[in-house]
Amino acid sequence: MIGISALFSGNLKPIVKSQPVPKSNKEPVTVVVGKTFDEIVNDPKKDVLIEFYAPWCGHCKALEPTFKKLGKHFRNDKNIVIAKIDATANDVPSTYAVEGFPTIYFATSKDKKNPIKFDGGRELKDLIKFVEEKATVSLSKEKAKDEL
Repeated sequence: MIGISALFSGNLKPIVKSQPVPKSNKEPVTVVVGKTFDEIVNDPKKDVLIEFYAPWCGHCKALEPTFKKLGKHFRNDKNIVIAKIDATANDVPSTYAVEGFPTIYFATSKDKKNPIKFDGGRELKDLIKFVEEKATVSLSKEKAKDEL
């Protein structure tokens, strides 16, 4: 039994609804679960675009191929993470208001407490433009070369 002293000493860990942590996360879209949300999405060195989805959602299924292409587009940029989380099987922090599926947010490296909700088009070009406009960390060397 856990005593009251454990509660006040800070030794209690919160209970987080979470799917199992993926054994491998090498795909273009990083899989986030409740237990890895803070580590991945709140990494202060990275900008993270995250999709909150439901596996049964038709709109989410339709977006999946585009999201994979987006992940491939930014794959070589170590500072940009394209991620997804099943919001029906994992706890979602209160800073992310998920009222429907899919819901997409951009958590910049500079302001993790105020993620930016994406309300644009669902085409690849729309998502790329959004990430590039909102990114707070340097984008890949290829992008820098294009701008010269």
